[in-house]
Amino acid sequence: MSDQLMDEAHRFLDWAREEGADLDGTDLSVLFVQGVVESMAEDHDDEEPSLRALKLLAYSVYLAELLARTCSGVRCVIDGEGMRLDDVRAVNDTGVTQFTLNWIYNCLDDPDADDLGFKFAGALRDFGEQDRARYLTELLGYGG
Repeated sequence: MSDQLMDEAHRFLDWAREEGADLDGTDLSVLFVQGVVESMAEDHDDEEPSLRALKLLAYSVYLAELLARTCSGVRCVIDGEGMRLDDVRAVNDTGVTQFTLNWIYNCLDDPDADDLGFKFAGALRDFGEQDRARYLTELLGYGG
């Protein structure tokens, strides 16, 4: 794990909260992240590549840490060396893994097809949080 990457992600997230970002540690905060990524998908030409990379890192860390804080036996894992990022994921004790950096990249490529709320609800289900997953899917109108 790269401590340097984690520190950068936390600095950005702290700044974003100070600027009013709705990153309050609740399941519904994933919708704020979805909105940010959708905005990044639309405005990709106006953003410095280094800022864009930092946002992708920070929001993927936020999602993985949210799962780690609220799901038993889950931890956030960042793979990389120095400032080179390879992966961000949430992993539980039995090996179930959710690749939050991939979620962000996929949503960036196609926000309509890769909904972070749906992915987050699936992760909750995979990590044994059935009631939270059901509440989120019903609230957001997913499923049948």
